Amino acid sequence: MAGLLIGSYSCEDFVEKYPRDAIAEEEIVDNIKGLQSILNGLYDRLSAGTYNQREMNLAGELLADQMGIAEENAGRMIAHPTNVEGAGFGIWTRAYNDINRANTILYHIDGLDAEDQVNQVKGETHAIRAHLYFDLLRIYARPYMYQEPLVAGEPLGVVYKTMPFVGIDERTFEARGTIEEGYQLVLDDLYTALDYLEGDERFPHRFNEISVKANLARVYLYMGNWSEAVNYAEQVIAEAPVDLVDAEDGIDYIERVFASAPGGESIFELGFTDVADAPGMNTSVAGMATYYREEYFEGEGIEMPHIQIDYQAYGDVILRYDLVYNVLRPYEELGDVRGEEYGTYYLRPKGGQETYFQTKYHSHEGVANWDEYIIIRLSEMYFIAAEAYYEMEQIDQAEEMLMEVRRHRGIGDVSIQETIDEFDDVDDFMDLLLKEKRLEFFSEMSHRWFDLRRRGMDIPKGTEMDQGTPLVFEDYRIVERIPVSEIASNENMIQNPGY
Repeated sequence: MAGLLIGSYSCEDFVEKYPRDAIAEEEIVDNIKGLQSILNGLYDRLSAGTYNQREMNLAGELLADQMGIAEENAGRMIAHPTNVEGAGFGIWTRAYNDINRANTILYHIDGLDAEDQVNQVKGETHAIRAHLYFDLLRIYARPYMYQEPLVAGEPLGVVYKTMPFVGIDERTFEARGTIEEGYQLVLDDLYTALDYLEGDERFPHRFNEISVKANLARVYLYMGNWSEAVNYAEQVIAEAPVDLVDAEDGIDYIERVFASAPGGESIFELGFTDVADAPGMNTSVAGMATYYREEYFEGEGIEMPHIQIDYQAYGDVILRYDLVYNVLRPYEELGDVRGEEYGTYYLRPKGGQETYFQTKYHSHEGVANWDEYIIIRLSEMYFIAAEAYYEMEQIDQAEEMLMEVRRHRGIGDVSIQETIDEFDDVDDFMDLLLKEKRLEFFSEMSHRWFDLRRRGMDIPKGTEMDQGTPLVFEDYRIVERIPVSEIASNENMIQNPGY
């Protein structure tokens, strides 16, 4: 049993790697430079391929109706499009490793000298812990607004740890708290971060006042607190040192928003300081979701100077035909720049199949798999405000927020109602908003999966050419499975119902 606990428990990195990383050694944690070093390492860990790169960008897109797997593939993530039990994001262990590192910083920082530096580290650390717990809640717990258990069991949150530990003690085997407790912890961390952070220092690669407010807007949206969602979204729009990219010339959209470092609309973005930090093909979006770059747009007359390398990636993850034919192309016909003509996706046959690949993450820096990954960008704040205004029955304000994005994407001369009339599956403003979020954020942070879940909606699977059977909201697989090793080693841990 002791061997099982040490080898299987999700915090095995705490037991093994944590001491070797030296983040618990007294000479490291008793001075501000040591804690800053741990914090820097946390940012590096946030950018890992098995967290905010491949997993958060692709897993939810595959679970929903945005992306699929090519018929010719290398066997990676092939269970996601059909929502096979156990297929998901798989961030549990990594998130709790990082939470323990954050807790280590916060435990040791009080009483240190250098007040300004202490405040900066405390603020950023609270923001990172909020980010981690919010992701855990979005993946492993029921949506805040739809907590009722659909099968036997309780709608539990996750385990909430605010103190560090090394090895195994009673704190190792804690039970899950409630969803409300989890969201309150996230809010408390974000508001504490606001108390310590000012302005937009090191924007957008570190948490600061602007990116914390953006996170508050997002969290309040998930909670259905529409007035606070609008409040913080509009603060970010007004205060952020970036504006929506004016893409009248089309090509500017992909170059300035995604190929630039940092991106022209980024509120919080993860970058690299050393090429050795870049992930491999298995865990990068560029490696998993692009193909044959040396022939990119060959003969099409479209110049993409930011694409500098030529190597063959896996090309396993492709755009669903429903997304291409029923969302992207209809908007392109209206003059929208978020499409094939201006390089946000491209056609490349693979194994005899007509496949479409995203280019938002395409090794734009000229180094294999080297992309900066956008966690939050400005356009999301407009979508949050639009949805919240709509839910508060302030329709004019809702439409204006959506129209502002449309004006910067080349379709500002097409009215909301005209666009609604274009689609058989769009009945009202909210239907249109969700469709345009598909268009705006495909292959980014799994927005579609989380949007459908938080609003209590079924998960469609697109056209007959796409993979998968629609997943009704009542299905237990809407909530991800707690790792089996966690259940085996912690008798207080309750598995999500249905598994």
